[in-house]
Amino acid sequence: MRKAITLLSAIALALTFSACSPGDSSPNPDGSSAMSTPDPALIPGAPGTDVKNIDSALFDVGYSEYLFRAGEGPVWCTINAEEKWVLCEQNEAAAEYAPVPTPDECQGSYGYQLKLYEDGSSSTLADGAATGFLCSGGYYSDPENAATLNSGESITVGAIKCYVKDVTARCDNANSQYMALGPKVWAAKN
Repeated sequence: MRKAITLLSAIALALTFSACSPGDSSPNPDGSSAMSTPDPALIPGAPGTDVKNIDSALFDVGYSEYLFRAGEGPVWCTINAEEKWVLCEQNEAAAEYAPVPTPDECQGSYGYQLKLYEDGSSSTLADGAATGFLCSGGYYSDPENAATLNSGESITVGAIKCYVKDVTARCDNANSQYMALGPKVWAAKN
């Protein structure tokens, strides 16, 4: 019995790694290649004309930052206008997707905070990528006082546009790079 459980665990782990690899050939909603969740159909497509732009001043929390909660879900995002990035995060317990493999050098939490830069030139992410997961020792911002950005609404700060579909946040930059985070989905396109 123990050997069967070990074998099944190894198969599940192998499938998880192959589904989450950057070379995943599964189609994405916008037809591009991206590192993403095992079910690309859950990734919100690029925002269309039906998305209502909301005044970003309603989400201003000071210090050149804008904070919003994605609908009534567990995801919240902070846009930093001065440093030109957006960080979306959620509690580990809220994530329903398979765990993201943690890099050896990460001694904290991994797979629950995604960051997107306005462009890759000021990125502090691995290999200068414009978007990717962070190794975290805690939350960046407190979601308790975050205003809600409802499904079908967006805000734009600088060259970063974020919108919500159901309880998933998707943020895009001017270079067509994006990230998405929700309880059932994550995606990062560089």
